[in-house]
Amino acid sequence: MKCSRGICVTSHKDSKTVWSIVAAGLMIALLCTFCGPEKARQEGGEAMFGYRIEKVGEGRELVVLTRGGGQPMEARVATWAGANLAGLSYRGVELILSPDTVKNFDGQRLGMPVLYPTPCRVPAGVFSFRGREFRFPINRGENHIHGLVRDIPWGYDTPEVGDGAVTFTCRMEFAPGSTVYGYFPIEHTLELTYVLDGEGLKISYHLVNRDSEPLPYGFGLHPYWNIPGSREDVYLTVLNDSTMDLDGFIPSGGLKAVEGTHLDLRVARPMSQVEMDDIYFPASPTAPATLEWRKEDVKLTLTHSPEFTHLIVYAPPGEDFVCVENMTAAPNAHNLFAGGHERVSGLRVVPPGAEAGGWVKFVVSDEIK
Repeated sequence: MKCSRGICVTSHKDSKTVWSIVAAGLMIALLCTFCGPEKARQEGGEAMFGYRIEKVGEGRELVVLTRGGGQPMEARVATWAGANLAGLSYRGVELILSPDTVKNFDGQRLGMPVLYPTPCRVPAGVFSFRGREFRFPINRGENHIHGLVRDIPWGYDTPEVGDGAVTFTCRMEFAPGSTVYGYFPIEHTLELTYVLDGEGLKISYHLVNRDSEPLPYGFGLHPYWNIPGSREDVYLTVLNDSTMDLDGFIPSGGLKAVEGTHLDLRVARPMSQVEMDDIYFPASPTAPATLEWRKEDVKLTLTHSPEFTHLIVYAPPGEDFVCVENMTAAPNAHNLFAGGHERVSGLRVVPPGAEAGGWVKFVVSDEIK
């Protein structure tokens, strides 16, 4: 390029160079648009990890974690609706039953509601711990159900793309002045981290108790696993050999063996033969539950840390979903604990100034035996 008195003339050779630079810039811009502000990274030359953020309404962002390559996977998190996992797909197969219109999604049903600090039912919404009484709002019949955080906005960080994974963290602050603190006045932070990697999706929770009082809690995940066609084609295995005695869906503190009952799922059974709303205990990390979409050749293994001692299976007849729910505690855990059923309650207590946590991982593969 030659310039004289402010006039520049581009040669043919210079023109080719300029257009090469422009083309390269466009390619980079397209890549950033798909993957978000972070650069996408590649694992072993196959799986590319990234994310995108979709605006679905005023103040509402759907954060989408992505994995490319030969076994693509996508996890969609509705930040405004309790950090709900509103969608999870593998090779184009929708594993979680998603809402029809994500824009109006409130997080209460479908996707994967996050249940804290009281998974499932609390009779009359009242419980106590070491002489201190708590009253939660009645939201199902005469009970409170599913905790305080499943249908409200969470704070969140920008996703991070690393070597072999993409990570996204959300948090809920129980602080003076907040609605959740008004019901559960123990100052603390709950963090939820989604990690999409080469095996599947890991969901970790982390608690920091900043209060002078102990923090008694239960934590649970309530995924609505999709039954895309016939219930004959989806198989469930639960290797536990006992369930909790229930009185109106509320545990009484006793246990019963599954041997010889319809609750025995130690051998895989099609969902056409499964109807229940029951709690398996104890759940062992060495014997995780599995779901198989046999028509689609997809297997899901629900691995988990030792903190997750309870497993609920909610399989209503005629529905296009089954809920297989990993929990750290039983329904009504605080009252069970207060009534002397400490072990089966699963209630966990974080001392003042201490931290706690655990994880569940949805390992997805094509290996169906």
